[in-house]
Amino acid sequence: MKIAKTTVVTMAPTTPVYDAVQIMSKRGFRRIPIATPSKKRLTGIITAMDIVNYLGGGEKFEIVQKKFSGNFYKAINESVKAIMIKKVISTHVSAKISQALRLMKNHNVGGLPIIDDEEHVKGIITERDIVAFFAAKVSGMKVEDIMTTKVVTALPHMSIIEVEKTMVQNGFRRLPIVSQNEIIGIVTVMDIIRFFGSGEAFRHLKSGTLMQVLHTKITEIATKNVVVTTPDMDIGETAQIMQKKNIGALPVVHDGKLTGIITERDFFKIIK
Repeated sequence: MKIAKTTVVTMAPTTPVYDAVQIMSKRGFRRIPIATPSKKRLTGIITAMDIVNYLGGGEKFEIVQKKFSGNFYKAINESVKAIMIKKVISTHVSAKISQALRLMKNHNVGGLPIIDDEEHVKGIITERDIVAFFAAKVSGMKVEDIMTTKVVTALPHMSIIEVEKTMVQNGFRRLPIVSQNEIIGIVTVMDIIRFFGSGEAFRHLKSGTLMQVLHTKITEIATKNVVVTTPDMDIGETAQIMQKKNIGALPVVHDGKLTGIITERDFFKIIK
């Protein structure tokens, strides 16, 4: 609880998917615990990746196709219960930081709701909290010691829906956009959430033309001024940059070429 967020936003299982999109887009949340309205008892969790999966990226898109005959406008009014993760990995208010870290690492999750004995949601700890924790405490290791070297990338001509599918299939929330092995941008799952939460996307949702818009080039919504790091940078310094810039990943560049990526989750590799 010393490093967790205690002012935690929850949603009821009956909350429409579009409301979740709006909250994530406006508040910058990548995950929201689902809890009973009265007692805030934890019943599930929904992540930005679940929504991307549902709105074109993966197997949950079958709900849109089969139940709503591809009508996105009806689909976004479906309750989050239909696509949320029901078996939630959580931790107790009395847990130590080391226990929470091991849970997140062993179950490969980016956030843990914190609950009391009655399973009431009391807080949430995320990868970003972990990076902030490490920023002031870790040094002596280099980026190349923990970075991911097999980087899944996007190409400038790829569409939003192609990137959605790539993210879901590979389990990555962010993809550097490369041209001739040089980074020209980066697209994250939150870029896509903000796209779905925009007024333009909503107009297309109502008119039934969103699928057409999903074929827009990903460069239209991606970040073009990319913050990068180098293989020899100290990981404590890297964590400080990520914390200061409020970003979850830094592409790793050597001699102008992409050689890897370091994400919040890579910091878990330090944990024994």
